[in-house]
Amino acid sequence: MNETFDPSVGEDTPPGPSRHPPARHLRHGRSHRSGEGYQRVSRKFVLAIALSVSLLVLFLVIIFSVVRISGLVREDDALQAELARTRQALSQTAPALDRIRKEMAEMVKGRLPHLRDLVTDKVLKIDGPYLKNIVFTVLNQNGSKRYEYRLVMENRTARTLHPEARILVFDSRGVQIGSAEVVGGGDLAPGESRSRSSVIDRFIDEEARYFYVSTLPADRPVGLIQ
Repeated sequence: MNETFDPSVGEDTPPGPSRHPPARHLRHGRSHRSGEGYQRVSRKFVLAIALSVSLLVLFLVIIFSVVRISGLVREDDALQAELARTRQALSQTAPALDRIRKEMAEMVKGRLPHLRDLVTDKVLKIDGPYLKNIVFTVLNQNGSKRYEYRLVMENRTARTLHPEARILVFDSRGVQIGSAEVVGGGDLAPGESRSRSSVIDRFIDEEARYFYVSTLPADRPVGLIQ
């Protein structure tokens, strides 16, 4: 029996899907997988670079901080050493300075025995016919010192008085640097007390260290003290 080959049968029969896949499908799968692998490698490379840069910046910051701290420690050590030398010098000169001040004060009071120490913000008693006490206050005004006083006068006699007084201030060498006059306050009856406040007129800008208060009778020229 003779068999015949019909070519139309092979042409009409579709190829099985599991046998021979088209070449373009293979190429597309391989290119897709290679693209994903390239992206993963690229991301890892970028992350590695970013991490390296961060570590480098951190390392530089640590080096700068260590150098800066070392410099500050050296500066602090130098300042502490200078402070110790200054304190030692002051401890050696302070007793000599105090001795000189005491000798100068004794010399001034020996030459002017009526002068008294001017202590601010303290009630200073005065020995006088009607002068009771005085308080000095120092105010800083425009970078300079301003001396104010409050003088309390009291009539401890049986007759009416017309109180007037004069206040003199001196520097540490006993040189007069200012004054103030308390005049024109009216009569003071027996047992009556009165306070007067004003500013010391300083004609030399020096620190006031001593003062002297005296009565100023009305029948005497201004400027003479009793």
